[in-house]
Amino acid sequence: MTRLIFSTLAATIILFLWSGLTQMLPWGITSTQNISVQTSEPVQAPNLLRLEPNSLTSETFDEQFINKISTYTTDKTFSWIVTQPHNTNYMSYFITEALTQLLVAFFLSTLLFLTTQLSFKTRLSLIALAGLAAATATYGQLMNWWKLPASYALGVGLNLIIGWLLASFIIAKFILKRQE
Repeated sequence: MTRLIFSTLAATIILFLWSGLTQMLPWGITSTQNISVQTSEPVQAPNLLRLEPNSLTSETFDEQFINKISTYTTDKTFSWIVTQPHNTNYMSYFITEALTQLLVAFFLSTLLFLTTQLSFKTRLSLIALAGLAAATATYGQLMNWWKLPASYALGVGLNLIIGWLLASFIIAKFILKRQE
């Protein structure tokens, strides 16, 4: 049980750091379009496109946002695929990300714990297959229903699979080793 807990904590750290690093890839934060119609001091963002308030009528809104992942900021809201109250404290995002990665790490550790009798290669193959299933189930649906751009979906899907394999490699090699 101690090895399972230790592997979960180690994988949480690896996955959390990987998640942060991959935001710098072309399909991460840098792929977004940043637009503001704030009349007060706008949110600071790279390549910010400032527009006049009320300038995005239906026609211009559609032209500006179609087939892109965007952020949209007004004086009272910040939108990223969905609209939410404007938030300047991002600590809750980091906490939620850490908790999400903790759950993923627990599931990966449990899968590796249950397969200690299998070869190292087989165990990592199972993780790769599970990652491929998770990426397809998640980003395939988003591509279908939300028209998420394929380049973004493939990029974050690849991030997921590589992150899972990286964490699982370390866990299977050093913590939850194969038991004959």
